[in-house]
Amino acid sequence: MHLFLLFSITLFSQNYTIHGVVTDTNNGERLIGATIFIPNTNLYAISNSYGFYSLEVPKGKNGLKVSYLGYKTYTKNLDIAGNTLLNISLIEDSNILNEVLIKAKGKNDITNSEPGSHILNLDRIKKMPAVAGEVDILKGLQLLPGIQTSQEGTTNLSIRGGSHDQNLFLLDDAPIYNPSHALGFFSVFNPDAIKNVKVYKSFIPSQFGGRLSSVVDVRMKEGNNNEQKISGGIGLIASRFTIESPIVKEKSSFIISSRYSYAGFVVNTLGSGLSELGVKSFRDFNPNKEINFFDINAKVNVELNENNHLYFSTYVGRDHFFYSEIDDSSSMDWGNITGNLRWNYIVNTRLFVNTMLVYSKYDYSYILRDDIREFKWLAEMQEFDLKSDFDFYLNPSNHLKFGFSIENHFYEPGKLIPRNTESITKRFELEGKKTIEGNIYINNTQKIGNHLKVNYGFRYSSFFLLGNASVNQYDEDFNIIATKKYKNGELVKFYQGLEPRISANYILNNGHAIKAAFTRTKQYQHLISNSTLGLPTDVWLPSDTYIKPQTANQYSLGYYGSTKDKNFDFFTEIYYKSMNNVIDYIDNADLFLNPNIETQVLSGTGEAYGIEFLLEKKKGKFNGWLSYTWSNTERSIEGINNNLTYPTTYNKQHNFSTTLSYKFSERFNISSIFKYTSGGFITVPVGTFNHYGASFSYYSSRNGYKLPSYHRMDISANLKSKKNTNRRWQGEWSFGVYNLYNRKNIFSLFVKQNPEYLAQSKAYKMYLYGATPYISYYFKF
Repeated sequence: MHLFLLFSITLFSQNYTIHGVVTDTNNGERLIGATIFIPNTNLYAISNSYGFYSLEVPKGKNGLKVSYLGYKTYTKNLDIAGNTLLNISLIEDSNILNEVLIKAKGKNDITNSEPGSHILNLDRIKKMPAVAGEVDILKGLQLLPGIQTSQEGTTNLSIRGGSHDQNLFLLDDAPIYNPSHALGFFSVFNPDAIKNVKVYKSFIPSQFGGRLSSVVDVRMKEGNNNEQKISGGIGLIASRFTIESPIVKEKSSFIISSRYSYAGFVVNTLGSGLSELGVKSFRDFNPNKEINFFDINAKVNVELNENNHLYFSTYVGRDHFFYSEIDDSSSMDWGNITGNLRWNYIVNTRLFVNTMLVYSKYDYSYILRDDIREFKWLAEMQEFDLKSDFDFYLNPSNHLKFGFSIENHFYEPGKLIPRNTESITKRFELEGKKTIEGNIYINNTQKIGNHLKVNYGFRYSSFFLLGNASVNQYDEDFNIIATKKYKNGELVKFYQGLEPRISANYILNNGHAIKAAFTRTKQYQHLISNSTLGLPTDVWLPSDTYIKPQTANQYSLGYYGSTKDKNFDFFTEIYYKSMNNVIDYIDNADLFLNPNIETQVLSGTGEAYGIEFLLEKKKGKFNGWLSYTWSNTERSIEGINNNLTYPTTYNKQHNFSTTLSYKFSERFNISSIFKYTSGGFITVPVGTFNHYGASFSYYSSRNGYKLPSYHRMDISANLKSKKNTNRRWQGEWSFGVYNLYNRKNIFSLFVKQNPEYLAQSKAYKMYLYGATPYISYYFKF
């Protein structure tokens, strides 16, 4: 009886189901989050991540409408006499696109049952000021409430009090383990290849797991299946080129998008020129910077028939980095490779299946040069996954989503290789690790009456650490007293857990909404690092006998609303997150190639809480948003900081940003960003002592020093070429200044022994960017 009431199934009713996919008429791209509805009723559906929808409607004549921001509303009169396949193509509306720059495409914020989620407007991000004109998705996310950088100037995200390794980055469902280029100054996501970006930070749907704090779900374009399109851009530090084209018109297509950065060449040339001109801060400039990266995104999609669709997408990216001011004795190389073979199958009018084979590899190396040790350090991890997701549209009030995944992880934590015969280094290799994760989930999105929508479900995860493996036993002083060996494939350690999730959205009579959510998450992988930069020398390792899975429980409550004229949206949300088994490192931890890394790591509890605000103007020539977050995050770990609670390095309590744009004409607009955050916390020497003529430092409490506040302003202007109906070529110039008033924000604070007087230590500050003008050119034809 309870199940009958829950799902409200009406047997033998005169209802039928219409289903299909929603696409863009111009290029065939499937549209995510389009609203399909019957006017003057409570019957509607939302297209899923692959453009599929299913909607149960009454028999007989019905009016149907489909809306999607930036597109003309689709209207059709139906005479329903049975289940119906209806594929829908929407036409882009240039008037709407020109008027509305801010509003993200997708569900309305009021009716969306996923509190704390944001869909990034890529058109808006591309017009924002950026470092050297290089548009960056992750830096765009940092302008939203609850999201900040864990290290200023980089793409590393701290979301609601989590460290940057607690975020799951997915590119077409394939995990990206290091989403950074150039040591975090830029992200790996080429905006020319991206269709949709959505971040979950409050309610995380049950199909996602493996990270504590958030999911950043990035979807690639599918390629134009109507006509060939070529686009690209030339900037100060990088250039890019994209081609997309049909293979068989309206049936299959491909896209290839590439990007190459020559940042090191530009820095060397510019720095040398300023040095010759006698600019004070460049007098000692050393023109030996080696900074370059490339990435390639590619995707093929093939429609086999109206019910079957195949996709293959891949990403390849590589980095090389040497910057003497950061480290004058070593260089670093790293890269990501992903692949995803996906099959979309429409089983019937109500059931949609998405099955994937996923591959991801992240490798990284550290090269010590100009040193008698002359070695190369290599490490990598690989992941092979099988995933299947099912969308079942039970009835107009219930959308079930369920599925499973099997994930195989292989870790090579590090090996040391001498680079030549003169090196004093001996070859050394850490023991590899193998794990299997099995996950199942189920989730239901249910509409109850006209005002309440709930989203509830759970995720069950299991984790197996397998041999070959050696597990040490230690005494109180961490001396090894015994070692147990495990054979190949033998179970070393097993963990499992249930992760319930629930959210509720109650729509008030005035069109505003109150939303609440609870989410439990579990993380079996850990980033072993004592740096906020996200260096390639950081090592991913799985949970084991000593390092237990991290877990978090998050609670949130928010108020969402719009003004009567729909010109302004606003929301405020409070959250509290408790975390268990979070890790930190003992004082003077030795993490590099340590075979007994568990002796350097301690675990304990953490908590994060805060309140977020967002005010957004959507319409008119002048638009933008204001974002503010007050937050606090702390750790309490026995054995660290005299067992006293301490702040994290990224505990920046005040985070304020404005993003504003003004459109002067169809061709010309200007944008600006202002950002302010409180200073983070670090551990610094508070004094020195001499021992046999050498200087040694003693330190503050853990993260006991607060850095100065960070703030900057950026401006940009965008000028499109004149329209010419007889010319396919379209160009756009972008001009701007990053850090307009030349604020010297601290990137790094460190202490070195004075080489001229060893009994003394000196403190140094490193600033990342001064006022940086840029110019870029974009084209398409």
